[in-house]
Amino acid sequence: MSKRSVSTTAAGLVLGATLSLLGTAGTAEAAPSATDGYPTTVQAHSNLRDAPNTSSRIWGTTTQVLEAGIECYTLGQRVTAGGYTTNVWYYGTAIDYDIGHIYSNVWMWGGNVNVGADPAPGIDRC
Repeated sequence: MSKRSVSTTAAGLVLGATLSLLGTAGTAEAAPSATDGYPTTVQAHSNLRDAPNTSSRIWGTTTQVLEAGIECYTLGQRVTAGGYTTNVWYYGTAIDYDIGHIYSNVWMWGGNVNVGADPAPGIDRC
């Protein structure tokens, strides 16, 4: 019985902390959402950068699949990773709900963005 109480209490604490983070992140009036732009996801372990090349500053690295909203694409540095090669980079927003963080105005390499083709139909060139 005490084992169940401990796990229930721990679950309550985690839920409370999560709601606190989301509540704080949700108070901004102009906070972008993943539905702004073309809705998609970004793969785990993807670098979110300030320019469409691998030598640019990294604003964050995803730890899991994140929701994203893509505004446009450009042709940048050609990258090969995991057997896939492309020079398409997408510009937009990625949201990490677990830590309550929004990565706005970042570049994501096309091989990490789940859009089906590079460049994806329906996404304008920047």
